[in-house]
Amino acid sequence: MRKLWAAHVSGAIVPGTAVLVVSPLLLNAQAVSAALRGRGVAAEPADWVEGVRRARQTLTDRDTVLMLHDLNDLGEVMAAQDLISHSQARFLVLTSRDEGPAWGALLAGGAAGMMPAGSSLDEVEAALVRTGEGLPVLVETRRSRLVREWFRWQDENDDLRRRLGTLSPRERDILARLSAGSSVKDIAAALGIAETTVRGHIKSLRRKLDAGSVLTAVAAAHRLGSLLLGVAGRPGASTEGRQHDESELVRH
Repeated sequence: MRKLWAAHVSGAIVPGTAVLVVSPLLLNAQAVSAALRGRGVAAEPADWVEGVRRARQTLTDRDTVLMLHDLNDLGEVMAAQDLISHSQARFLVLTSRDEGPAWGALLAGGAAGMMPAGSSLDEVEAALVRTGEGLPVLVETRRSRLVREWFRWQDENDDLRRRLGTLSPRERDILARLSAGSSVKDIAAALGIAETTVRGHIKSLRRKLDAGSVLTAVAAAHRLGSLLLGVAGRPGASTEGRQHDESELVRH
């Protein structure tokens, strides 16, 4: 989000416009608030906890919230959506997350608009004016497409959860270990079973998940993340130094 934080301050916005700038990183909120105040905007920074409290308890439908959030994972997306849907204020969201389902989630929750973090301060100012006036920030076709992407993503996740639910405890354990970077040999040694047995479980879980390869099955596990809880290894861990032998994975 560096481009916005360091953006050149010029131009003007509607005097007296009140904006609460909320971010998990208070320094970002403070930097943007200072830039907006230089344009005559009554902007005030808040960290996430304080921003949530105020947005839920004190702001009205005449107030505007500028949310600065990277939306790194599903949990952060859902938390942001929940805040927007339970506040009377109008929300404009700037994020480094690529345009896609995550944008649609916040729009479905009631956000007035979504913008990339690389937007200039002039672009943010114009969007804040529209948000404050109750006007759309995105054209309707684009907004509708993003919301549809979100609902389609949810449908796909529901199907994925159903498929993952058909795995046996042993298959779930092996999939979690594969997701953490363990090889077939490592898994066999850790569980005290033969490598052929491990491969048999992998073949079964691939069939249940309708996965063309182990890499596809692992991607499914990472998408939900629930399989990795309580198992050695952590979701999202770096793959450096622990890459699978792809030829070995594909033949399972």
